[in-house]
Amino acid sequence: MLVTALLAEKVVQHAFITWGFTTDRFDLRADAPFDHRWFAVSGGVVAILFAVALAGKLRRARWHAPLYAGLAAFDIAGEFVYQGGPRIVITVSLLVATVLFVAGVREIRRPATQALPAEDP
Repeated sequence: MLVTALLAEKVVQHAFITWGFTTDRFDLRADAPFDHRWFAVSGGVVAILFAVALAGKLRRARWHAPLYAGLAAFDIAGEFVYQGGPRIVITVSLLVATVLFVAGVREIRRPATQALPAEDP
């Protein structure tokens, strides 16, 4: 249940951030270390892919864990890029991405013969 909720949060967050970069809400463009369009496009693509991972999770597809673990790693790296280096502010987005990354790796490492649990571990 936790992973499902966090995946939904990531879909909403990235859709919202994409809208923010596209419309220049909240001065997001001013804080971007390079052209804001890169952040808008990548945010939109990541939102769609998190939605695909969420759909895979709901359908109990085996491919959803590698997808959301990879997206979480991309999201973690994106925090460092957007904030400009190794010293960053720990945000809710970073914490959620870290939890998703760890959960995804744990699920990937689960033997394929072991059934997926009814709820998240």
